[in-house]
Amino acid sequence: MAIQHELSWSASRAGTFATCKRRYYYDYYLSWLGWGASAEPARRKAYLLKKMTRMPMLAGDLVHQAIEGWLRGRAHGRSQNLEQLVGFVTQGLRDGYKSSRDGAWKSRPSKLVHLAEHHYQEPVVAEADGSAGAYGKRYLDRMESALRTFMESDALLAVREADPAAFLACEEMSTFELFSTKIYAIPDFAYRAPDGRVHVYDWKTGRPNERDAFQLAVYVEYAVAKWDADPDEVVCYDAYLGDGNLVQVHSTEETRAEVLERIRVSMEAMAAVHFNADREAGDPQAFPAIEPGPVCASCNYRELCDRC
Repeated sequence: MAIQHELSWSASRAGTFATCKRRYYYDYYLSWLGWGASAEPARRKAYLLKKMTRMPMLAGDLVHQAIEGWLRGRAHGRSQNLEQLVGFVTQGLRDGYKSSRDGAWKSRPSKLVHLAEHHYQEPVVAEADGSAGAYGKRYLDRMESALRTFMESDALLAVREADPAAFLACEEMSTFELFSTKIYAIPDFAYRAPDGRVHVYDWKTGRPNERDAFQLAVYVEYAVAKWDADPDEVVCYDAYLGDGNLVQVHSTEETRAEVLERIRVSMEAMAAVHFNADREAGDPQAFPAIEPGPVCASCNYRELCDRC
């Protein structure tokens, strides 16, 4: 059965909508159906740009994969040490960089790495002057530091020693419903402790952001809907693996009400401009672009906005 375009919600989608509605349009409307062999050129272009990533995101994704592999391996009686995890992410970064630089991604744009840094010929990936090597090493070091934190931090000992039989989630995408709208959620890791409390972790390899706590608040609602958890017994954590800081979020009745209202308002704003992208490409002018600025410098779609 072919997938159909629909209005759905996630914390990241809401963040894009709030930051730049034009990028939101490209992400969730113009790029829709762009994967097809007979896709319209504008849709195909938007789809290929959507599938690009940047080195910070590639590095973060590899750290997530390594931790997921460690947790799943432990659940099956296998163990990996820090050296093995670092080897995994190092090879992944090198393979991804090569796929992007050499154009291998063109054969499988949804699977292979295509870096925006290469697409826009940014100076950081210039190889002649050694910039690319220094840029890559920055993220190799960042990944090793993040994995060392995961493997050695006392604050994450409970995660490393959690009973695999009590695991609730490990990077699986899932959905639940609020206000008659499908919500996507991908908890990085969750388990139920012997005392019945549900612990949810979000691995962070970048700098803290106001949206981080909001994402955790959404996971509280997910835990209530998905695992029939008592909201008073759901404890969420942003684990900043760069510096080892662990930020705990424990919701209250008041904060839950505030979060639900924020979600409702966000959904209504999205619904007001929603259209069926299965039938039309829509009008980008209904999704205003922001003024040129720092956000544009790291946007995949800057060529569509003439901001290269």
